[in-house]
Amino acid sequence: MSNSSVPHTKNNSKALHKKALELQKIGKQNKAIEYLDKALEFEPNNAELLYDKAISFQMLPRFDDAIEYYNKSLKIDPNNFGAFINKGLCLSSPNINRQEDALACFDNALLLVPNDLGALSLRGYALDSIGRYREAIDCFDKVLETQPKESNILVNKGLALSHLGKYDEAIAYFDTVLDYEPNNFFATQLKQEAIKSMRRDFLR
Repeated sequence: MSNSSVPHTKNNSKALHKKALELQKIGKQNKAIEYLDKALEFEPNNAELLYDKAISFQMLPRFDDAIEYYNKSLKIDPNNFGAFINKGLCLSSPNINRQEDALACFDNALLLVPNDLGALSLRGYALDSIGRYREAIDCFDKVLETQPKESNILVNKGLALSHLGKYDEAIAYFDTVLDYEPNNFFATQLKQEAIKSMRRDFLR
């Protein structure tokens, strides 16, 4: 079969899907969507095709369109862990900034795969962004039980502690990161901010 084209017939729905995935991998998302649309003409309720179309939209990035197709996929297959995670990532993006809805997605993902470290991390970030700092710290602690030197989690736990005014504890977490990543920009900046906040509170 030629790589340049795939016959547009019902029997070739799988071939159309395969070609779309090949195009996805090399970054040709608009072309991938064209092939997925052709396959969807024959299988409009194929959750996998809808999911992969959502991924291409997410990669463009066209987050609103991606969310629409993750919803369509999840309506057919409500047990798709990846769809909940990716939909949550779209919702939590700066352009969309629907953190409560993103949190619901990560919660649904964790119902499917309890204690998944990636989902726990994302849940923590979402909780922190809406001011639920103690719950965010609980998520980060669960991740750190397994990955005690995960710098992103340590930094974000420090940030959540700073939000709670626990500057000494926050600085300790930033220092932990800086001990083995001395050039970590976020740990350095957030430590400096925590020190300034601590001094400002002391002078009040």
